[in-house]
Amino acid sequence: MTTCLDTLTFYFLSAMYSIQYLFLHLINLILHPDRYRLSKTIAVPPRCLSNDDFGTHQYAKLSRYKFHYVEKGDRNNRLLLLIHGYPEFWYSWRFQLRNLSSYYWVVAIDMKGFGDTDKPSARSEYDIPLLVTEMYDFLTAIGRKKCSIVTHGMGGLLGWFFVNKFPDVVENFVSIASAHPYSFLQELSLKRVSNASWYYFCQLPYFPEREEMKQDLVIFDKMFTRMLNSKRGNLTEQDVEAFKYTFSRIEDWVGPMNYVRTLLKRKFLGKNRSLKKTSVPTLFIVGNADPYCSLEMICKSSEYVENFTLKIVEGGGHFLPQEMPNYINSLILDFMKMPEPLLLGMDPVQESGIFKKMIGAGKTVVNYGNQVWTTSVDTIDSVKKYSKIPKRISKKPSFLDRPK
Repeated sequence: MTTCLDTLTFYFLSAMYSIQYLFLHLINLILHPDRYRLSKTIAVPPRCLSNDDFGTHQYAKLSRYKFHYVEKGDRNNRLLLLIHGYPEFWYSWRFQLRNLSSYYWVVAIDMKGFGDTDKPSARSEYDIPLLVTEMYDFLTAIGRKKCSIVTHGMGGLLGWFFVNKFPDVVENFVSIASAHPYSFLQELSLKRVSNASWYYFCQLPYFPEREEMKQDLVIFDKMFTRMLNSKRGNLTEQDVEAFKYTFSRIEDWVGPMNYVRTLLKRKFLGKNRSLKKTSVPTLFIVGNADPYCSLEMICKSSEYVENFTLKIVEGGGHFLPQEMPNYINSLILDFMKMPEPLLLGMDPVQESGIFKKMIGAGKTVVNYGNQVWTTSVDTIDSVKKYSKIPKRISKKPSFLDRPK
């Protein structure tokens, strides 16, 4: 009975919000037709995409699809697998490819449906268990049985589930601005996600892809405004053009949208089952100026991890790997070299506040700026006092990365 009710709720909300979005877009199209001009297809790729400093372009052919990736570093070193967010591709990791390759064999993959990886259009091709299995097959195809994984944004959708299913494969897991998918779904259920109607609108075919392409892909101009204005991460106009080139066709958006469709459908159609805690050491990095990630999401993410470390970056926004690359690289290296977090032995503290569930996550370290707390009452009071992470999400949540 519950499953039937959830199914009816899913389709009812999808229909209601889709009609609402289409009506509003029709009005805007009549009043402001210039806002709906599509992007121009860029025939020649920007030169930065073929910059040898970022690595070598390779392909791994699995049983059904071909995956594109960029590699750099000595193949005899340990593998560091980088998984991008939305709407991004391997190029988002250019600073990590260049700098971390001195220590690791670094591989930045284009997820299925993104970049130069194959782009099947069927929604069923983006079912989460299938994506996780294909990622395991990808590791096998490049000749590895072990790796460390770093994800950003939507890449966490794949990363969190992968470390849960294959904990023996992953040595370390770093999630940057990417809350556990189930923590997002829980917040959505509690109506703590603003603009939730957008996710239901995405259940429609074609129209969500068209929306992202309007105004000559203005989505990327908005996405990188903070970095262009602050000059952080040395972002250039050519970098923005690289993103626009990669997402200049409507088929370039079908795969990314199918990730959104699959996740939301999973919530309502009885597939959101509980997960056991992963034993993989996990570092969660989030900027205190990130508008897409809330304290609730962070705390609930810790419930799925036995060994959880939180790093709050002072002044950091959402796109940290590009915004503050040197600092993020140093955090990754420090965490990878630390086999076990340095903790004081303390019994769990019963606290009714927002960090209660984080305390129950096992070994937990909260690091804010130059200050470090273990899971104690001081941790709770200090993070509440100093952290500027919004307690409620004011915009779309972290791992979907979608700018306003």
